[in-house]
Amino acid sequence: MIPVHDMVGAGSTVYLGFPIWWMAPVWLVNDSVKSNDFAGKTIIPFCTSASSDIGNSASTLQKMAGSGTWLTGHRFSESVSEKDVTDWLI
Repeated sequence: MIPVHDMVGAGSTVYLGFPIWWMAPVWLVNDSVKSNDFAGKTIIPFCTSASSDIGNSASTLQKMAGSGTWLTGHRFSESVSEKDVTDWLI
């Protein structure tokens, strides 16, 4: 696992992207979130899925993390366009 501080340095915003299966984040993401300290970070979760909605996956990760300020998550479908992502980022 790469510690969050090594991935984002002094940055205060973390875009946390992950695939979901059956409205749940994959186990590797769970382990990464549990093993990192998100204190002082704003986390913006987003997921990819062909059919599942984001469901409770973002709030589940927030509980696992135990720190940081978590914003509402967003799901991108398999047909997401570059414009969709850009519009979401702005």
